[in-house]
Amino acid sequence: MSSGTVDDWVGLLKFRDETFKSLSHSVLQEKYILALSIRVTELCLDAVILLNNRRMSSVPVVLRSALESYVDLQCCIRDVSHPEAMTKAQYWRLYELHKHVKSETAEEYKRRGKKLSVWDRFKKSELVELYNGYYSVLSMHSHGNVGALIENSVGQQILLGSAYDDEKSLQYFDQAINLVALSIKDTLVFYNFDAASLEYPTKIIDKINKTI
Repeated sequence: MSSGTVDDWVGLLKFRDETFKSLSHSVLQEKYILALSIRVTELCLDAVILLNNRRMSSVPVVLRSALESYVDLQCCIRDVSHPEAMTKAQYWRLYELHKHVKSETAEEYKRRGKKLSVWDRFKKSELVELYNGYYSVLSMHSHGNVGALIENSVGQQILLGSAYDDEKSLQYFDQAINLVALSIKDTLVFYNFDAASLEYPTKIIDKINKTI
C-alpha cells in the first residue's frame, strides 16, 4: 500500500472546506448526505489528532464510528428514503432505552421506530465485504475483548499507558485519509460535480489503494 502524506491530509481538509461551502440542501436526502459526509471527515480528523499525540487505543473506535457514518452516507446516496429509516432506527434505540423504565413513553417510541442493524446498513450500501473485514477488525478494539488488550501490553509486561506502533499508526492514518477522500468524492458526485472537480480526491484515493 502507498502511504498518504501530511500534505495529502491538509490538502483534503482545505479541499472539503472550499467545495462544501457552495453546497446547500433543499430536501432531507441532501441534508443527511451533507451532515454524514462532514461527520466522517470530522471523526477522521479526531483520529488523526489522537495519532499525532501518540494516543492509539481509541483510534480504531473512532474510525469504526466514521465507517458506520460512511455506510449511512452510501445508503442515503442510493436510497432517498434512508434518512427516514435512520430516524425510525433512532426511535427504536430510544424504545430499547426506555422499555424497562417508562412504559407509555416506550410504547410511543416503539410505534414510531423500526430496528435497523449495522448489518442491514452494510448490506443496503453494498459494502458487505467491508463488514466482514475492516469493520470486524475495528470492532475487535471497540468491544474491549482480548484482542484489544494487546494495545496495553508488550510481551508479558502490562504497560501503564498504551503501546505505540509506527506501522499501525501509518495504517490508521491511511484509513482516515481514504475515508475522508471517499466521503468528499461521493458527496460531490451526488451533487453532479464534473470529472475535473473530482480529480484531487480521486488522485488521493488511487494513491492510498495502489498496490506497490
